[in-house]
Amino acid sequence: MAKKKTARKKRFWALKVFIITIVIAAGISLATESLTGRISAPAAVFMLLVIILIGVVFDIVAIAVASCDPAPFVSMASRKIKRARIAIKLLQNADIVSNICGDVIGDVCGIVSGATGAAIAVKISAGSGSFVWAIAISSLIAAVTVSGRAFGKSVALKNNKDIVNMISYLFMFFAKDKRSGRNAGKKEA
Repeated sequence: MAKKKTARKKRFWALKVFIITIVIAAGISLATESLTGRISAPAAVFMLLVIILIGVVFDIVAIAVASCDPAPFVSMASRKIKRARIAIKLLQNADIVSNICGDVIGDVCGIVSGATGAAIAVKISAGSGSFVWAIAISSLIAAVTVSGRAFGKSVALKNNKDIVNMISYLFMFFAKDKRSGRNAGKKEA
């Protein structure tokens, strides 16, 4: 019975990811498109760098969760440290966490950064009519994104326990304690 339920969850996971991706991509695209047209070129470049940074950070989380050993968190959970239970849940669902963080959010940020870069190129080269800006900006975006992710992967692999610990600590503040209805983060030792 449990195998059928797990198989059904996996079958519908692709559909859930499809819907999540559409919602996130539409939201980010709408925000960046509406802002890019109204702000100056330097502010648009700053927004672009923030989008790239978000993609890199979520890629780091995806790699850290996928590569982390759960043993230290099991030990912490035995000592009743609440964030360890959250870390264990993250690690038990590493495929889903990695998919959402790396594939959905990271890749959507990569795609949106390309569209934002195109809008910036149009804004910068409005008077000149030259396509050189578009090539330069898209090449720079690709280089910054790829090098940022490469650097992030090595950081994630070397510091996976610390990253999972930090993420679980952040999640703890958003989780409600089922027994008291209070924020679970207030009881952490």
